[in-house]
Amino acid sequence: MSRDTFQNPANVGAQAATAARSRGRALTPLLTLLLFLGLGLSIPGAATGDDYPAGSRIDWNAFDPALFYRARTENRPLFLYFHGQWCTWCRDFQDESLEHDDVVAAIQTGFIPVLIDLDRRRDLFTRYGGRGLPFVVIVDAQDDVRARFTGHVGPADLSRVLIEQRRQLSATGRELVPADEPIETVEGFLEMLDEVYEPRSRRLSGSAMFGTLSKRPQPWTLGLLLRQHDWQQRMPDLLDQVIEDLWDPEEGGFFFFFDPDQPDRERALETSKRLDQNAAFLWLFADAYKRFGDAAYRTVVERNLDYLRNHLWDPDEQRFFGSQYSDDFYYAQPLQVRAGLAPPPVDRSSFADASGQVIAALIRAYHALEDRSLLEWAGSALLALENALATESGYLHALPPDGPPELEGYLPAQVWPGIAWHLYLQATGATDRSQELRLLEAVAGFHDEDLGGYRERRTRELEPWIETRTQAALAWWLGRLDPADIAAAGIDPEKVHAQLWIAPGADPDDVALGFKALAR
Repeated sequence: MSRDTFQNPANVGAQAATAARSRGRALTPLLTLLLFLGLGLSIPGAATGDDYPAGSRIDWNAFDPALFYRARTENRPLFLYFHGQWCTWCRDFQDESLEHDDVVAAIQTGFIPVLIDLDRRRDLFTRYGGRGLPFVVIVDAQDDVRARFTGHVGPADLSRVLIEQRRQLSATGRELVPADEPIETVEGFLEMLDEVYEPRSRRLSGSAMFGTLSKRPQPWTLGLLLRQHDWQQRMPDLLDQVIEDLWDPEEGGFFFFFDPDQPDRERALETSKRLDQNAAFLWLFADAYKRFGDAAYRTVVERNLDYLRNHLWDPDEQRFFGSQYSDDFYYAQPLQVRAGLAPPPVDRSSFADASGQVIAALIRAYHALEDRSLLEWAGSALLALENALATESGYLHALPPDGPPELEGYLPAQVWPGIAWHLYLQATGATDRSQELRLLEAVAGFHDEDLGGYRERRTRELEPWIETRTQAALAWWLGRLDPADIAAAGIDPEKVHAQLWIAPGADPDDVALGFKALAR
């Protein structure tokens, strides 16, 4: 170390921050003091907001059906990489694996690389079986999946997969066996949840007919159990564990993911914060406060609202943003230290489905807290969403920060705004239901005779398919409507209910909201 470097307080602070990050999550008292005094330190490793593939050596393509024709002519499969820059693991995977010399060479020579933003093309993510990030799918020219895997795969393993082109994994990494049977009833679902409940860990993560249950957060499943008499004694423990695992006590808001089986505590927590998940937890804890009256749950609701207002809400444009980036170092610090750091960047894209979810959650919070300002907030956000993404044939999916609205014909973009409009009109007593009924009619346009249900995308770009998670939300909405309105729109609820089943290895949250509607 040079004498000049040693005497520069900013350099000392930056190097101490790097050392603190390598040793653990907490800052030293000296660095805390330096940051608190406002020396403007630059923290190495903090998220910059520069989206991949800036600087990538891979010639990435945007997804286009024409690539399948190119795959046939060049005799090369497609390498589909789904990412989100808010995700810690994606950034690590990109830096350490995708940009490794051997991997770059293998992809460039043997594949057509396709880079896909999860949030902008969530339809593709679910179509190919995505559950987590980073997510890679290798498909041939006929769109048949040859391999897929989730998570940060090291460069040596990734190179081997690319060379072999034969490794076949399920979306969860678990192969299905003939004995696995789907659950198709509320009773069967509740029985399975009873089996996987672990009192010691206070989680739904044990073993049942599915093997080990999904470790992803399960707000909709907990919302279903909140209404079940047999679960009332268990619910406080389950809710308290969610707070312990995922809640940010300094700024509010819920982190994306916590893996209790990860021995390295620092790597167990994924510190990105997503709008859709925070909406689901806001809904859950608003309902929990209304049911139990626990002041701790009220605090979570109020702090969650503060987080949304301060970080994921644009008061000028009256719209919500999709997510805030992960940053392990930043979120490990107390609030007074964070004040001296640049906060993790926010993805300023807006999405119809996530916006509908959070608006609906605001209305649930309004009922729980009896705070009319939340209803007014929901109303202004609904009108802005209508102005930004509504068309004659329904809502578009996404409003990027730097371009026009995009992706029409996406079913969740109709269902969740429809739910939000329904709850808002019900709460205000408004008689003009034109917006909700228009979205209901838009849903009817997704019917596919061959599938016997309502397809995820209304497009010729892809072969049609049905997503259980969307059907579950649709079932919840339909369960609150007048049957005459449903019939007038031309929707058959039985075709929706027929899709409410959970496949082996699937996430219980996919179907929970639909079963909640049927469990009334």
